[in-house]
Amino acid sequence: MLKSDETLQFLHCNQYIVDLDLSGLSLTGLDLSDKQFSRVSLRGADLSGSSLVGSQFRECDFSGALLNSTECTNASFASCRLADTLFVGASLYNATLVQCETRKLDFNQANLERFTVIATPLLGALFNDNNLTSAIFTATALDRVKFPGCRLTLAVFEQASLQEADFSGTDLSKCRFTGANLNGAKFTGAQGSFAGFIDARAEKADFSGAVLTMANFSGAVLDGAGFAHACLEKSLFVGASLKKAVLIGAKLAYTNFSRAVVTGADFSEADLSVANLHRANFSEARLAGTKMQGARETDQELAKGENWVSPLNIQQETNNG
Repeated sequence: MLKSDETLQFLHCNQYIVDLDLSGLSLTGLDLSDKQFSRVSLRGADLSGSSLVGSQFRECDFSGALLNSTECTNASFASCRLADTLFVGASLYNATLVQCETRKLDFNQANLERFTVIATPLLGALFNDNNLTSAIFTATALDRVKFPGCRLTLAVFEQASLQEADFSGTDLSKCRFTGANLNGAKFTGAQGSFAGFIDARAEKADFSGAVLTMANFSGAVLDGAGFAHACLEKSLFVGASLKKAVLIGAKLAYTNFSRAVVTGADFSEADLSVANLHRANFSEARLAGTKMQGARETDQELAKGENWVSPLNIQQETNNG
């Protein structure tokens, strides 16, 4: 193994760093930008305040490493080990984690704008007061992770596992949870417009008091979910399942429940004014005190489209007859 002073000189002069052991070394404040690291051990190393801008790390070990206030803009971590690694106050703007092995990462107050995580579990990760604007989490496990004070505008959680995750009070404007598993997740007091939950599973999720206007829950499974006193005006629940969901006092004006299944759901004191209830299944639903002025049980234009039969099919059936 190289001595510490020789190591620093080596890092400064070389762009490609391969099969090097830097465990436990103090590398604070160094400029390690635009370098490529392969199979390098940085276990317990201190890179606080260093610059890793544009650097690429493949099969490197960051277990117990300190990257507090480190500049990791455009950096990439592929097939790396990141166990108990600290990124407190770091900038991971446009950085990527791909197929990494992780445990208890600390991202408190880090800049995670445009941060991308693919096929990397983040169980036990700590988020607090983060800018996650346009961040992408694809096929990522985030079960029971909390996001206090985080800004999630335009963030994407596609096919992510977020069971019992906590998004309470967060900004979800244009955030997307397409196909995500949100069973038992908390969204109490969350706010924002145009959030997308298409085809998500959110059984027993809690949206109480959330203000999510023009949200899209089409095709979502929301059985047993709680929407008490939530504001979901102009939202879409097309083809969604809300069996035994609780929507007491919810604001649902102009909401589209076409072909939704709301068997046993509780809409007591909710506002369904001018809502589209086209062919929705409201059997055993509770509607005591529900406002339904202007609500449509049948959407005539939509019914025409659903019932339309091509003249070619009619002609074919006539010929076959």
